[in-house]
Amino acid sequence: MVKYVWHWEWGMEDFDKEQELSAKWDKVVKEDPKQFPKMLTNTLFTGRCKGFRVIEAENEQQLANMIAFWWPTEDWWLEVVLESQGEAMGMAMKKFPIS
Repeated sequence: MVKYVWHWEWGMEDFDKEQELSAKWDKVVKEDPKQFPKMLTNTLFTGRCKGFRVIEAENEQQLANMIAFWWPTEDWWLEVVLESQGEAMGMAMKKFPIS
């Protein structure tokens, strides 16, 4: 599984639609959680109508499903998260040591 920072931003003119989508999101994720990335954090706001969550996806389809769901209101971008003390990074550092 891969962790991401899911950044998003939406316009205040979409406030009502955003609230409607949020209620639907809670329902569809509860009904079929395997279709979407796992939310590792609650929503964290970085300003008015923008913020991020840390998520974990098993596959690209989960990301596509999440993006398609929020498409009507949100601009978004994803950043991959590598844990510096995680197993994958430790193995990579052993395989490709700094000379």
